Amino acid sequence: MLYFSELDRKKVVTNDGIFIGYLDDIIFLLDSKPKVTKIVVDLNGVKTIINADAIHKFNTVVRIAKYYTQSELEENELYVKRNLLDKQVIDISGNKIVRANDVIIHEQINLSSHNYECYISGVDIGLIGALRRLHVENIMTRAIHFLGFNLISKFLSWADIQPLDLVRGSIRIKKEETKLQNMRPEDLADHLEQTNEMNIKKFLRLLDKDFATEVISNLNINYQRDLFRTWNADKAAGIISKMETDIAVDILLALSKKKREDILKLVEESKKESILRLLSLTRTPISKRLSSEYFVVQPTETPRDIMQKIRKASMDYDTLDYIYVVNQKKQLIGACNLHELIIQKEDTPIYKFMSQNLIEVHLKTPLEMVVYKIIKYRLHAIPVVDANKELIGVIPFDNISDIIETRLNT
Repeated sequence: MLYFSELDRKKVVTNDGIFIGYLDDIIFLLDSKPKVTKIVVDLNGVKTIINADAIHKFNTVVRIAKYYTQSELEENELYVKRNLLDKQVIDISGNKIVRANDVIIHEQINLSSHNYECYISGVDIGLIGALRRLHVENIMTRAIHFLGFNLISKFLSWADIQPLDLVRGSIRIKKEETKLQNMRPEDLADHLEQTNEMNIKKFLRLLDKDFATEVISNLNINYQRDLFRTWNADKAAGIISKMETDIAVDILLALSKKKREDILKLVEESKKESILRLLSLTRTPISKRLSSEYFVVQPTETPRDIMQKIRKASMDYDTLDYIYVVNQKKQLIGACNLHELIIQKEDTPIYKFMSQNLIEVHLKTPLEMVVYKIIKYRLHAIPVVDANKELIGVIPFDNISDIIETRLNT
C-alpha cells in the first residue's frame, strides 16, 4: 500500500538513469475500480503526462521505461491532487464533515500480462494522513504516544464513494441519503450550523424536499437569510410554501423588499394569504419593549479588557446577561454570556470564542414572534437590529413577561 503524499515530488527517472522530472500528480480512471492510467511529471514548470504502462515501480524514485509515451487527460479520467486531495467528505456516520488528507494507492502485478499496475483504493481522512503529508508523521506519532495517547488511522474505501460527485468537486458517501433522513431535523440543523453556507447547500441537496424544508426551518435566521438570498424566487417560493407560516414570515422579513415580493408572487394562494396576514402584524411596534441597557465591545477586546469595563460600568446596568460584539460599522457580529467570558484565557480576543449564530429580531418583527423566539431559545434577552444589522437595542425577558403571564392565565 502506498500513499500519494509519499510519492508527491519524487524523482522520475528512466531505467537507464535519465532524470525526467518530479512526480506532480497521478491520473486515474473514474470507475468502480479506479486504475492509475497516467502520471504528471513536472520539470521546471513544464508538465508532461506519461502513460502509466511505462511505470516499472513506485519506490524511492519513480522508475519508468526508457521509451515512454506522452499523453493527455481523457474522458472519465481525474487527477488525484486536483480532484481528491483536500476535498471535503460528508461523513454522516461520524456526524461531521471531514477532509481527504491523503490518497491510498494499491499496487499489484497483473497475472495475465505480468504488468505493474496501481489502483486508487480509498482516502485517508484521519489526522495521521494530514501529518504524513506534512512529513512529520513519525515524529508526532512518537510524541503523542509518549504522552499516553494513540493515533488511529481513518480510511474511507473507494467502494463507499460516489464517483460522479468527484467531477462536481466533492466526495460523497454512498447511501448517506438514508442516514441523513434518519436524523432529527433539529439535530441536523445544529450540525450544519457548525459548517458554512456552501456545505449546508451540499447537505440539503441530498434530502427530499419535505425533510430539507424541516431542516431549513430549524436553522438560525442568519443562515436562512443567506440561503434565501442566493436561491432564485421560484425555488425560494417552493420552500416557503412548505414552511410553518411564522417561520416563513421571519425569513421573508430578513430579506429585501424586492426579494420578498418576488417570492410571494410565486407562493401558492392559500399559503400566501396566511403569510400576508401575519406580515400585516409587523406594523405592531415593539419599540416600547426595547431596552438600551446592553453592553457592547469590539471584536479584538479580551476578557481582561472587558472585565475592567464591566467593573467600571456595572452600576449602569440592572442586569448584564450578554456581551454583544459589534464591528466598526456598529453591526452586530457576535455575543457571549458572562460564564463563557470568565472561563476564557484573559488575553484571548473575544472574536475567537464569541457565538456568531445569533438569534435576532427587527423593529418590524411581530411581538408574538419575539416572545416565541425568547421562549424557544431560552434567552434572557434578544438583540434588535436594523436593516443594516446595526444593533439598536435589546428586548429582555422581563419586558415580555406580562405577555407570557397573560397567556398562562387564559
